[in-house]
Amino acid sequence: MKINKNDNKYIYVIAGKNIKRIREEKGLTQVQLADLTKYSEGTISNIENDSFQTFSLEFLYIISKKLEVPMNEFFKKID
Repeated sequence: MKINKNDNKYIYVIAGKNIKRIREEKGLTQVQLADLTKYSEGTISNIENDSFQTFSLEFLYIISKKLEVPMNEFFKKID
């Protein structure tokens, strides 16, 4: 999917794709990340696959702590 930078949802798509990238780099499944964060597997899946339209800063903070990465990792440009 081509991401339009002018779309208000752009930042959510980028963050979701980066969560997926980092999760996979760490060798975790969506189920494992869900267990670590206490969010449902469906929530993790929806965020990674652009099905969630918004999510909170608190969500990103919890994910960053559990994945042991700084929050700015979620905002890296995806090609």
